[in-house]
Amino acid sequence: MREITERVKFRKDGDIGVFRFLGDFDIEDREPLIIYFDDKLGEGIRKFVIDLSETTYIPSAVWGALITILKHARENGGEVYITGLNGQPAKVFQVMSFDKIFKTFADINEALKNVR
Repeated sequence: MREITERVKFRKDGDIGVFRFLGDFDIEDREPLIIYFDDKLGEGIRKFVIDLSETTYIPSAVWGALITILKHARENGGEVYITGLNGQPAKVFQVMSFDKIFKTFADINEALKNVR
């Protein structure tokens, strides 16, 4: 199993954490993702921008992880924003009505302009 940091690239932009998801994800990524984001909460990051533009497949377990991450962020006064939806992730996002719980933007730059 690959390290989660091989699939998720992180950078900090002020008080905002920007996470680029790379490639496909699988069911084994669920727990490492939650731990990784919880660690970032522990470091004081409360706003998460997650870019999915380079992701082609997200299984239901990872969508579940994203909902858990959102819950943890909100419990700590934060928020999760999704950008770059396309392909399979965009279809699942729409079918599951995730737009009712996640705020979305077309790309990272738009998200950063609106989240600050």
